[in-house]
Amino acid sequence: MKSIQKTCMLLVALAIPGIIQAGELPNNESMQGLQFNFSPPGARSLGMGGAFLGRADDSTAAFANPAGLTNLFSAELSAEYRFNDYSTPYTSGGSYPDVTRASANSSANNLSYLSYVYPTERWVFAAFRQEFMDFNSKFDTGPITLGGTGAVAFPTSNSVDVNIVNYGFSTAFRVNDRLSLGASISYMDYSMNASTLRSAPDTGVPINQQVQTGNDTGYGFTAGALFRATERLSIGLVYRSTPGFNTNHRHENFANGAFNTTRQFKFEIPDVYGIGFSFQPNDNLTFNFDVIRINYSDLASPVFWAFRTPPSANQQAAIDMMSIDNGTEFRLGAEYVMQNKPIVLRGGVWQDPSHTLTFNGPTDDSDPNQLVLASFFPGGSDETHYSVGFGFFFSNFQMDLAADFSKNQDTISVSGVYRFN
Repeated sequence: MKSIQKTCMLLVALAIPGIIQAGELPNNESMQGLQFNFSPPGARSLGMGGAFLGRADDSTAAFANPAGLTNLFSAELSAEYRFNDYSTPYTSGGSYPDVTRASANSSANNLSYLSYVYPTERWVFAAFRQEFMDFNSKFDTGPITLGGTGAVAFPTSNSVDVNIVNYGFSTAFRVNDRLSLGASISYMDYSMNASTLRSAPDTGVPINQQVQTGNDTGYGFTAGALFRATERLSIGLVYRSTPGFNTNHRHENFANGAFNTTRQFKFEIPDVYGIGFSFQPNDNLTFNFDVIRINYSDLASPVFWAFRTPPSANQQAAIDMMSIDNGTEFRLGAEYVMQNKPIVLRGGVWQDPSHTLTFNGPTDDSDPNQLVLASFFPGGSDETHYSVGFGFFFSNFQMDLAADFSKNQDTISVSGVYRFN
């Protein structure tokens, strides 16, 4: 019990520097569809619904829960390739409150994870490269009549492309037979290119545009613990603090350059903390369950006016009603090793909480500032993901395949591990 208390105190102490971080987002239309996915790397964990904090017994623990690296007793090299298909909801036109919604399809395929692990008697070291975020989307919106105000939201052409590569070093220490502690430090390389081009509804002549560009780097860290309560039950704790990145925002008015504005803001990646349980009723079957809290509100604290500044009192009041709620993921997965066969079967399910930029109303039907934000930022809904996977293992090599399906994102993963005996 004392070991658990000390571990929790350590994680809380390490978390304090990250709690005060907060970022900003502009309220132009291209920001309505940003998608995040905090599933751990590796086809094995993906096949179990990403439930892995309490298990953490392969090289992907370097990111997921570095304390789990003490489960490894030989050096190993691992790699993963992921195929991601996105369906991003957006408001395409109509008349408020009866706006029409559509989806923009995009994809991102990449070498998503590469790592090397080197264990010693009590310490384990690991280095990894991870595609932490790779998202892009393009969509056009038509004119939207804003209720009875007589105002019209102009047609727009929107694009967003965000990429974050994570280079990390992890280490873990076996305190005793039951408790392991781990930590990692990350160097993240960030880029963003996003824009909203607004045109006149009758002529199609460009009126103005809002552009966000950024190239920055930053450091983050992860603290983890793994407690082996019994031979069959283990419990994992994780806190991950991620940096904010300097990003430039530019509003350009094509008719009058005097209305042009520029500013800088922080694109803040949400901090994450969670607890996971892994239970083995027998040598062939494992059940994993994770509860993960994600501080999505870090992204938009506050939202700022993307257009000519300063905003009017009504405009400021409208954007003050915009936010992103924090969310909790629940992940459940299972793994079954077939008797006398080098084959592993996996399955999982997890709940992805809504985390889109949202106008929280209520709306004043005479205020077009509120109506346009209610049209483009209505909020989303929670999504349920279902995953399946299988693997083959030999004396020195293991190969895993998995797929994760939901309404707005599908992921297919192939990964391999080579162990040096």
